Amino acid sequence: MRFQVLGPMTATVALPSAAQPRRLLAVLLAQAGQFVGRDTLVDELWPDGAPASAAAIVQVTVSKLRKTLSPGLGAAEAGQRLRSGPRGYALAVEPGELDADDFLTLLSAGADDRAQRRRALERALACWRGDAFADVAGGPLLEAHKLWLEDRRSAALLQLVELELADGDGRSVVERLDPVVAARPADERFAARLASALGAVGRRESALEVLRRTRRALWEEAGVWPGADLVAVYRRIAGTEWTTPGPPAQLPPAVPDFTGRAAELADVARALRGPAPVVLHGAAGSGKSALAVQAAWRARRRFPDGQLAASLRGPDGTPADPAAVLTGFLRLLGATPAELADRAGLTGLWRSYTADRRLLVLLEDAASETQVRALLPSGPGCATLVTARRSLPGLCGARPVPVAELSTKDAWALLAAIAGEPRLRAEPEATQRLLGRCAGLALAVRIAGVKLAARPDRRVAELAARLADDRRRLDELTAGDLGVRAAVTSALRERSASEVSLLRLLAAFAGPVPDWCAAALLDRPLDEARDRLDALAAAHLLTPAGTRWAVHPFARLVLAESAPARHDEGALRRACEVALALAEHVRGRPAPGSRKPDPAALRRVTADPAGWTAEETGHLAAAVRLAGAHGWHELTGQLADACTALAGTPWLGHAARAVSVLGLAAARRRRDPHAEAEKLFDLGSVHWQHGRWQQARKYFVMAEHRYRLLEDPRGTGAVLAALADIHLDDGDPRTAEAQLREAIDLLRDCGDRRGQAAAAAQLGSLAEDVGDVRRAVESFEVSMLLARECDDGRGHDQAAKRYADVLRRQGEADQAGDLLAGALGGAVRTGERHWEAHVLRSLGDLHAEAGELADAHRRLTRSLALFEEIGHRHAAAYTHRSLAEARRRAGDPAGARRHLRTALGVFRELGDRRGAGYALLGLGRTQADEGAGPEAARLLGTSADLFRELGFPLWELRALRELNAVTSESPARDRTREVLTKIKI
Repeated sequence: MRFQVLGPMTATVALPSAAQPRRLLAVLLAQAGQFVGRDTLVDELWPDGAPASAAAIVQVTVSKLRKTLSPGLGAAEAGQRLRSGPRGYALAVEPGELDADDFLTLLSAGADDRAQRRRALERALACWRGDAFADVAGGPLLEAHKLWLEDRRSAALLQLVELELADGDGRSVVERLDPVVAARPADERFAARLASALGAVGRRESALEVLRRTRRALWEEAGVWPGADLVAVYRRIAGTEWTTPGPPAQLPPAVPDFTGRAAELADVARALRGPAPVVLHGAAGSGKSALAVQAAWRARRRFPDGQLAASLRGPDGTPADPAAVLTGFLRLLGATPAELADRAGLTGLWRSYTADRRLLVLLEDAASETQVRALLPSGPGCATLVTARRSLPGLCGARPVPVAELSTKDAWALLAAIAGEPRLRAEPEATQRLLGRCAGLALAVRIAGVKLAARPDRRVAELAARLADDRRRLDELTAGDLGVRAAVTSALRERSASEVSLLRLLAAFAGPVPDWCAAALLDRPLDEARDRLDALAAAHLLTPAGTRWAVHPFARLVLAESAPARHDEGALRRACEVALALAEHVRGRPAPGSRKPDPAALRRVTADPAGWTAEETGHLAAAVRLAGAHGWHELTGQLADACTALAGTPWLGHAARAVSVLGLAAARRRRDPHAEAEKLFDLGSVHWQHGRWQQARKYFVMAEHRYRLLEDPRGTGAVLAALADIHLDDGDPRTAEAQLREAIDLLRDCGDRRGQAAAAAQLGSLAEDVGDVRRAVESFEVSMLLARECDDGRGHDQAAKRYADVLRRQGEADQAGDLLAGALGGAVRTGERHWEAHVLRSLGDLHAEAGELADAHRRLTRSLALFEEIGHRHAAAYTHRSLAEARRRAGDPAGARRHLRTALGVFRELGDRRGAGYALLGLGRTQADEGAGPEAARLLGTSADLFRELGFPLWELRALRELNAVTSESPARDRTREVLTKIKI
């Protein structure tokens, strides 16, 4: 019988095709004649974990294998090849039956005679038909045996080629080793012999290519350079030394705490697979260099001929000379002094040296395309990685990779890597504030982390507070030779004086600036201004967002430290005057003799006045602040008027109060009592919309006093109507009604029907609150007639919405639906999202009461989204209350409670007792639905008490009616009868 294992396993008998018997036979052949324990066989057959029945399976497999190898013989009979014993199983193999034994015997033959030894080795290697046990996967024992056999094969091959080389038979060595080295290029032993043989037969270039390929394989597979034997072979064949012990490796050390930037690293890794230069561009301090070095280290093994690095910025900040950089690179690549002496030929020499190499070139702080272009290697196997403050668009085929601000997640990770994660987790909110002050700038985050690490006792909140002060933030963001100020100042020095001046002017607005404002600052056409802005954005000193531009936060702080130029004030005033001219154009009241805006900007405003208003209200507020700071009182007042008028009601922006205060200050400095009264009214409205009742009352009272002194009935009537709302919510409906009636009389006397309509609608809502439904209906009818007479669609729609709410509660759903549909159409046409949200809430309530819960939820969800988008928390709380009722009707008490608790929290925070009463009523109903009688009674009783205090008998009655349903106590019923006497139907 004959067994062959030096290749696919075969025998002179038909072997089983199943994997388990073949694997068991392979293990027994590897240990031929020796007993192999049953546990060992289990491990070999199931290297990843054996089943519980493994021992039984082994026994069955052995039995099947016996029938194949020794047919007709029992396990204990003489002649049985597969024997059993207490130590396991053994396979008897006679001499000459196993090819591996033949191979090993031949390895030791002919030791005394060179020719016989060579023939014996040739015969030994001829035993091999492929890899040992090529078609059998085994466990640890079989795999170790395979490796041992392969190692003996390699040793035999090495001995044979050395004998052939000694005999001068280089051609046989080349034929024998060429496929071996092609399959195993990192094996220095065979590569050295093959190169020697190729050199011996006159194929010098092929020999050198084998050596270069092996050097690349060593670097790519193991990150090592060739050993002394291979270097000696290269020296003998090439006649020169290999450059240095290995190719140049100039990469700077990678930052040990580098974090994040996964997307950018992936982009760079893909881009470095081609010869086109990769340009990492970003703001000063954004972390371009750290990212570039990290990416270069990750890719270095693909460039076995070396990595070269240079800074293209001199110590004094001036651009480095490309010729000096080239000289250094070429010297490292082995150029001779004679070659380097010809400076005019350096570029050609560089191209020659890099044509057939695989080099990675890292160029940091490039100032221009010209600098980089001279240093690009010519070989297709080379790659170039550049860092710059702009994308260098003039580099043909360059792959730009922007290095933007760190994400919050990456910034947190970097700070944690330096200062420690537990420290940040202990103060998460302070950490978020600290990162916000760092504005995503990697250098700022690093410095903050260094400062925290240096002071383990310092709280994160303390450093965050110090960074909150703009005047000291740059001083705080300095650690050793690291400093944000120095980095940004260096970037600004690269720009022209006119560009720095424009940046300073833009920074004065302390926020995003539209392109038309930049044109006004420059006193240039819009297209030219955009070109200037694009150039600064390309240098990462401006951040573009559509037609608006924001100065980088740290550039703004650095610019604020330098004295403004003399012409800055004139440019800023010109920009403020253009802002006023555009705002007045939107309002349809162009001021004669005002500053003329750029025609393109004027066309944009004319085409979409509502869109322009929504986009530019914030900038107008910034212009108000700027004019006020410069003491331009007349202009400040005009801008404040325009800003307030365009923002509309409610204006919930963070600048609303500041604009009103500046307008008030300007009016007082101009000694304009009428303007002062208007600004007091505006301030009261701002506070009212934000839920600050006491402050609103104070300003409205002062405005009323001024208007009465001025004998201005229209202004007095408007203030009285506003004060009526405050008194009504404060539980004083009588005073509120008196103020509304006086307001209506005053507005009637001066012919202000629009104001009358609004006041009449307010009176209607008040009448329903105090239980006089008939008077409520009459007031709303009057309000709608007045609004229709003055052709005020908005006033009519607002009255219709309030009227619809009353009708819905009185069961007139169809009429209410018609009114709300019309009001919604008007809100959508005028683009008033705030008013649209109010109407959607009323429609949601209508659908909920009609049982159309899906429609109700859709309308109310949209209403809530609009209020949250606008930032009107108070109005959003009322929508939460409506959503709660819809969820209650849908059988979702948990969802209802969630919405009601949110609403109640806002109402209590803002001091809205009426809203709190509504929320408590809803919570009581929800508890009653779930059978929680005592808790429902408590909530409903509290709600009824609140409505009694406020003087709203109709709502008190609704709360008492719910209370009567969950309790049989007579006081609640007696109180219900008492309230009924106050309500007029």
